[in-house]
Amino acid sequence: MNRYLKNLLGICIAVGAVFSAHAQWPDRAIKIVVPYPAANSSDVAARLIGEKLAAQLGQPVIVENRAGASGTLGTAYAAKQPADGYTLAIGAPGPLSVGPWTTVRPLPYDPVNDFVVVGAIAWAPQVLVAKKDLPVKNFQEFLAYAKKPGATLSYGSSGVGTVPQLIVAQMLKQTGVKAEHVPYRGGAPAITDLRGGVIDFMSDTVPVVRGMIAEGTIKALGVSTAERIPSLPDVPTLQEQGVKDFNLQGYILLVVPAKTPDQIVFRLRNAMDSIVKESDVRKRLLEMGLTPMDLPRERFATFLQTESARWKAAVDAAGAAKTME
Repeated sequence: MNRYLKNLLGICIAVGAVFSAHAQWPDRAIKIVVPYPAANSSDVAARLIGEKLAAQLGQPVIVENRAGASGTLGTAYAAKQPADGYTLAIGAPGPLSVGPWTTVRPLPYDPVNDFVVVGAIAWAPQVLVAKKDLPVKNFQEFLAYAKKPGATLSYGSSGVGTVPQLIVAQMLKQTGVKAEHVPYRGGAPAITDLRGGVIDFMSDTVPVVRGMIAEGTIKALGVSTAERIPSLPDVPTLQEQGVKDFNLQGYILLVVPAKTPDQIVFRLRNAMDSIVKESDVRKRLLEMGLTPMDLPRERFATFLQTESARWKAAVDAAGAAKTME
């Protein structure tokens, strides 16, 4: 056999081995990296999806929490893992759409080009809420009150450049309202001070505020989405109340490293397409205060780029560009 034929045979064997490996995938456990602590909405969603994926793919799916640095630590770890279909990750705005604009140093990954979306799980809407003693009943009254001569308002958040702060900052910019930002070390102390009347208003997720709204210890002024949300159907959107085109909310995606083989990406997308349509999955997401995403697969390729641009505008409105170490 001449050298040419030997080389050709070697190439064919190598290619065959690669295709065989892809065809056998998965033949061992898969992990989903969650860049947030346990019991966070992203973590609960990942465990829900992981259980369903395990049933579909016939292999265990293990959730691995790697929290820190607003989600960028776990996301960086996931980006550097082998692109072999055995490491999936939860994608969220903090590390993928906000972090690139707020961190002083370049991120150790490219949020748009280092990942491929294989599943759209849920939107994470936010609710603008006020302390119960603020003398307003709705968002229009809030605007009128805030614009009175001599009015001074303060709002809290889980920190500079976080999603709750950016949502409020974008609202303030569009309405012309002035308010002092009070950053906290996390959302829990902020919502505690709102209930105690220390700050006047803030934005947070549905699971955090829904019970307090029902109890009457805080007031709902509006949701941050383009349409009303199933978990709070009686709360109007900010758009409905005059804030033109306002639509900022978190998201929960399932992503893989960008060079994951097409055959594996295809199988994961098919599995996720069916999982997110299951009635028990949708019911659980709604119970968590999330909104099933229903994002068409053809939008996966451009989703991260579109969201990055959307959140950059909010970062600029907040004056939070390059403020995070």
